[in-house]
Amino acid sequence: MEDWEKKRLIDESNSKIDEHNRLIDEGNRAREEHYRKIEAQREELLRLEKNRIRETADREQEKEYKDKILDLKKRWAESNDTSQQQRYQILIAEAEQEYNDYLAEKERIRQIEDEKRQQFLKQYEQKLQRIEEEKQQTVKIERRKSFVKRVIIGSVFVIFLVIALTTWRSNKLSSKGVRDRASSMSSNASSSSKKDSKIDKTKNISAPSVTNQKTFTMENYVGQTRSAVVENLKTNYNVSEKLIEIVEEESDEYEPGQVIRQSPAAGSTYDLSSNHKIKLTVAKEVPSMLMPDFGSMQYTYANARSYLIQMGVSSSRIERVVDRKVTSTQADLVTSQSPKAGQKIDLKSNKKITLYVTEATTPSSSSSSSSSSSSKNSSSSDDENHSSSSSSSDY
Repeated sequence: MEDWEKKRLIDESNSKIDEHNRLIDEGNRAREEHYRKIEAQREELLRLEKNRIRETADREQEKEYKDKILDLKKRWAESNDTSQQQRYQILIAEAEQEYNDYLAEKERIRQIEDEKRQQFLKQYEQKLQRIEEEKQQTVKIERRKSFVKRVIIGSVFVIFLVIALTTWRSNKLSSKGVRDRASSMSSNASSSSKKDSKIDKTKNISAPSVTNQKTFTMENYVGQTRSAVVENLKTNYNVSEKLIEIVEEESDEYEPGQVIRQSPAAGSTYDLSSNHKIKLTVAKEVPSMLMPDFGSMQYTYANARSYLIQMGVSSSRIERVVDRKVTSTQADLVTSQSPKAGQKIDLKSNKKITLYVTEATTPSSSSSSSSSSSSKNSSSSDDENHSSSSSSSDY
């Protein structure tokens, strides 16, 4: 049962890490979706701007055609020569034909663009539908995984419970069989010889059986599991469970559930009639977790520190160190860590957890002063050129 409890805590810690990673993935997907929307809006604005420029150019072109036709018609009306008027009529007909060809070409281009726009909208809708289907499929997979995990944990719990109940019943039946055999042996011995009953009684008093003895010598239980020691005291020495006191204590030398100390000590005599408690000091489990991966400048120091505190790490253990070897325009990005990712850390320990972070780079004062001096020199040279040009023009 204790191993199952330890496994359950590890699974809970891993599930929290998986949930954290899932939230990060969802955030990245949302960020990508946001960027896609911004890109689509930018493309739409560019398209509208192009359409505006093209419409302006079309209006100017159309105005040129109309002005040309109107000018030819004016000249035709003002001309008195018949041959000149015929020539103007030919030019007017050619200009009107060019204008009609222009309008036809414009209509053809508009139809082509409408078809392209409809095709793009259709592809975009198909893409959105495919993304939505992928999201639904991901949600179904996550639900299926969580259901399977719950089923596995429940099955393991039921198996351990059945094993514990079976062990308890078998121990109880074995202790009952030992007591029955001892009582039957004593009854057979008393009925076999009535004459030697007094001698048998004195022998039984001088050498009591295991079930009737009042005192026993304590064994050395250090290093054994708590359940085995309790079962040994109850089965072999008829010690009541009420007289067994369990005290848990953290230990780095013993596994969880093992006996660290005992009182009375090994080799001493214990009296069952004294009702003094047998004290067993047992090593308890130290809570721990696996160190997450905060490196590669994916997380800020504040996010990493907040996550460690939520997992049970004391804030006094978290140490921030600036990494001078890595340059970045953004400060407090975690570049590396100690302990490394995947290592086991004790939540109750005082050992430091170091997060190495970036420091934002800023331009030096010398470069700023040189740029300002160069700008001054350029402005002064421009002034001199302007004054010389103005003086030459005056001359």
